[in-house]
This record gives sequence, structure tokens and C-alpha cells, in this order.
Amino acid sequence: MRKIIQRTVNAILSPANLEIRRKLAPQIPLESYVQLLSELHGCYLDNVFPHLPSQERRDALLVALTGMRVTNAFYLLDALHKTLSLPGDVCEFGVSFGATSALIANEIRASGKRLWLFDSFRGLSKPTEKDQLLDDVLSLGSMEAYEGAMATPAAAVIGRLKEIEFPPSRTRIVSGYVQDTIAKGDLPREVCFAFVDFDLYEPILVTLNYLSDALSPGGYVMVHDYGFLSSGAQTAVDEFLLAKGSRFHKSLPPDYAGHFVVLQKPAGVAAR
Repeated sequence: MRKIIQRTVNAILSPANLEIRRKLAPQIPLESYVQLLSELHGCYLDNVFPHLPSQERRDALLVALTGMRVTNAFYLLDALHKTLSLPGDVCEFGVSFGATSALIANEIRASGKRLWLFDSFRGLSKPTEKDQLLDDVLSLGSMEAYEGAMATPAAAVIGRLKEIEFPPSRTRIVSGYVQDTIAKGDLPREVCFAFVDFDLYEPILVTLNYLSDALSPGGYVMVHDYGFLSSGAQTAVDEFLLAKGSRFHKSLPPDYAGHFVVLQKPAGVAAR
């Protein structure tokens, strides 16, 4: 567990030639944080998500998350497990260092489903006029400066999946900006669950329009950073829902859970 966390932090710090070492440990010991998370895990399973099954390695993978609150992750896992009986594959759009990819892969191991991972591996695409800077998380000073930011090599996510021994035969990594890859048609024919973390208006809207038909009835889509970083994420979701009418139901989390929105295609809605 410690190895996974240290590798995650050092991957983030490496561009600045920095690394975390034992002597720089936080005031709260790692073991105490892990124990607290384990207790929180039990509380959620008992009181908030009683139908969410337990899963080996989950606590270690939750500790290793970057850019997502643990509570957010529980909502993701709840939506994911509600879809595993449905037809279709599981997708993540925007994988970054692969921490969420590994969490999802670990949960679907026994399902036999394939995991599709979409990312440019060259950083964020060019923001549009609909992307207004809300939270300057990298202190870059403008939305335009985020073009190309957050680039991560594909090897990072491949390494994460190898660590948890997720079968390569069930993994499909699609490299390139999603606006281009979706146009090429290198896509699953049917999707039961998708996690969308592209931050910006255009790639999110393109992805949602694809999922509008590809998502199985009863399936879920979680869009991360709704109302955070760029205004484009919320604008894309809101425009999509306005165009699709009653074909999707929207639910927002409590404020403490993080910045995301969950969309569900009702079971009675067929693809068009």
C-alpha cells in the first residue's frame, strides 16, 4: 500500500525534480490515515451504500487516488456496481495517472467486462470560449495556459493496471484527443458505465453525445469537475441535458462529496 502511494506522489512531483521521502512524512502517520479510511469505508457500506459489495484492495486504491475525494469515489463505485449486470463495457474518458483506472479495474475484475481508457496523453486540449477559469488549481493564471497541461504518459496507467494484475486482454487504451478518436469510430458498441474527466467543454460534450446512444438503458455516466476548474464541464452537461430532454436523469451529490454530476439513462429509454 505504501509503495502505491509513494509512487503516485513522486509521479506528480517528478517534473519539478522533487520526491517525497520517509523523513518528509506528514504529521498524521500514514497508518492512521489508512485506518481512518478503513473505518469510513465501513460506515459508508453500512449506512450510505448498503448494496455496494466489499472488494479486496479497495482501501489501498482509495488511498492512492489523486484529484478525487474519497467520498466522490464511493459515489462512483456505487454507480459502477449498479451497472455491472447490464450489457456493455466500462469506459474512462481522461485517465491522468491511472489511479481511478486502477480503482475501476479492480472492481470489475470478476465481471468479465472490458475496460476502455481514452486519453490524449498529451495534456488538455485547447479551451474554447465556453471554458472560463473557475479554480486555478495549477496557478497558471488563465484558462488558455491550461492547453497541454496535465499530460501523463500511457505507461503510467499501464503500470497501475499491471500492479493489480488486471488482464491486458480486457484493456483497450485509445490514445488521442477524443474529438478525433470518436470520429474514427474506435469505440465500444455498448457501454454500461462511463467516468468522464476531460475538464473542458468540447471533449465532454463530444463524449456525452457519443454515450447518448452507446449507453445501455439503466446505465450511468459520472462527469467529474462539474462546476470546478473550467465552467465548460457544467456548460457541456447542461447543454447536453437540454438537448436530450427526458432521456437522462441528473443527480448532484451533497456539497461535501466533491464536484461531479451523475447521469442515468432510464431503463425504459431505448437508443436512437
